[in-house]
Amino acid sequence: MPRPRQVEASAIALRLQVAGPQSAQLLATALHVDRSSISRALTLSALAPQLVRLGTTRGTTYALRRPVRGVGDTFPVRRVDAEGRVRDWAQLVALHGGWQLVWADPGNAPAWAGHILGVGGHADGFPFFLGEARPQGYLGRAVGRALSLALNLPPDPRGWSDDDTLIYLQAEGDELPGDLVVGDVPLRRLQTCFLNPPPPLPEGERAERYPALAAASASFGTPGSSVEGEQPKFLVTLAAGDVRTPVLVKFTDVISTPTGRRWADLLAAEGHALALLHAQGEAHATPRLLDAADRRFLEMPRYDRVGLHGRRGVVSLRALHEAFGGSDGSTWPAAAANLHARGLIDLAALRSIRLRHAFGTLIGNSDMHFGNLAFFLGDTLPLRVAPAYDMLPMLWAPTPGQAAPLPTFAPVPPLPAELPLWNEAAAWATEFWQRVEADPMVSREFRARAREAGAHVTRLRTHFAGT
Repeated sequence: MPRPRQVEASAIALRLQVAGPQSAQLLATALHVDRSSISRALTLSALAPQLVRLGTTRGTTYALRRPVRGVGDTFPVRRVDAEGRVRDWAQLVALHGGWQLVWADPGNAPAWAGHILGVGGHADGFPFFLGEARPQGYLGRAVGRALSLALNLPPDPRGWSDDDTLIYLQAEGDELPGDLVVGDVPLRRLQTCFLNPPPPLPEGERAERYPALAAASASFGTPGSSVEGEQPKFLVTLAAGDVRTPVLVKFTDVISTPTGRRWADLLAAEGHALALLHAQGEAHATPRLLDAADRRFLEMPRYDRVGLHGRRGVVSLRALHEAFGGSDGSTWPAAAANLHARGLIDLAALRSIRLRHAFGTLIGNSDMHFGNLAFFLGDTLPLRVAPAYDMLPMLWAPTPGQAAPLPTFAPVPPLPAELPLWNEAAAWATEFWQRVEADPMVSREFRARAREAGAHVTRLRTHFAGT
């Protein structure tokens, strides 16, 4: 019996909504009509305005646009460059069964685009560089609570869907990490801020103003910021003469409490770790410590900002690992080796990551998760590893019911192939522990921990020096 020659547009629409992108042949088979009937229906039907053609050859597939909560189905993505200039970069199209990225300059799509996008710019999941903007960590949860009612979102961003994240980006995406802005509303707000920037905080007022900023951040969070990590923090722009510097500031509870005292020690240790890494070209700058109103503050210039208006794109190892896959994601070096094998990073970046991981292991950084390593995200390959951050001896961080734990410090010994880099990192770690032990801003109790840890690293160096 011959197949019918006509098919209703509603039947095609339902199929695309349920099954996602489909070729004309798959649609014909599913709807029991011949392929020419599908092609004719797709050309002439009322579906045309919502229909997306993925590809231009015989293997073309078709998809249907999907409106996202009344705010549209197509979202402009702009990039802010190092000079603060804004340019069109891409359009994000919500589809039934995925997303489509349409590059503003198709002839100059990012070099990594082919690794993650299918025919016609189709992606099964939310683009990794936008999902990365979901609020994270301590500030992220505060942001979620502050915005949940206004934006009708779950209070904890860890439970957000891709659509939830897109709604957030549309509403609050003018001051996020990195260099991308999604939608017209946050872009207009950003342009207004560029023309009429809020007054910066004068350097001389840090001791007076930081405690109030810490209290506000602890109570409400900072909408628009998405800095990862569990340590409380806030963002501010400092003024020293004519120089404006955006900084990230971590802070402790009151130092007179056991928990506050331990975090004060850890922030001092983080300052030493980043100063050492900065001297080796692995960190953006040497951080500054400030004690005020019985709190300790650690201040770092933001490496994703250039001057007052310029920005740099960043993406975490977690986002890259999830986007580009890999069988081994247990450690930074293993995940980085996968990125190198795929041509996404070069040997210099891989070496840097291995060094940082070895150093972190030897200073007791037990929190080297994939959100604590980042890369600059440009349009070219290989991607450059971003400066180190959140590098501190988290093994001694306060835990519920234990403000000053005494864990066992037992770094994993190096394998023979790891020895050259391990020895280099071990020399850094030895100096790190010596600096912590000699620092008068560190408590006597934690200086004793530093002395013990430094002695342990020295024994390891002595043992493996001859192997």
